[in-house]
Amino acid sequence: MEHKVRKEEWKQRVGSWLNKLGKYRYTVLILLLGVGLMLIPFEKKSGSAPTAAPSAVEEEPLEARLERLLSQVDGAGAVSVLLTLEKGPRQTYQEDTQTKSDADGTQSQNQTVLVSAGGEEAPVPVQTTYPIYKGAVVVCQGADRASVKLDIIRAVSSLTGLGSDKITVIKMKGN
Repeated sequence: MEHKVRKEEWKQRVGSWLNKLGKYRYTVLILLLGVGLMLIPFEKKSGSAPTAAPSAVEEEPLEARLERLLSQVDGAGAVSVLLTLEKGPRQTYQEDTQTKSDADGTQSQNQTVLVSAGGEEAPVPVQTTYPIYKGAVVVCQGADRASVKLDIIRAVSSLTGLGSDKITVIKMKGN
């Protein structure tokens, strides 16, 4: 019996609060629901990488990825790739500049901005300049077939931005 009285009392209190809110009651309810959802802790999946900082693990070189890809071309066989660079890859990081002025003049000091993610600190990248390639040499078992040669030239061209005149495909010795 006492439980029913408390339940009725609670309903009356909530009802009176909702009436006092008037036309804003749904807005307040949605706001409270949003705050409640933000308070629910979510676990991070173990396989996901942090989104705030770049990964410190270097990506596999393009030559190795090209070798693996080109060896899957029908008739190519074993493949070896050599790329020459005109300009290498470069990354520019966010910097914080502090300027001090005194009687001797103005001095400025730059410091790279670091972000902490997963217990590791990493610089904040602002701009990535990708490499510019000069040429490519591909040595493969199936280079004596024109169709294989053409497929390899197309693949290397599309991945490096090189023109077909900068890509040489040569037959591998021994087979």
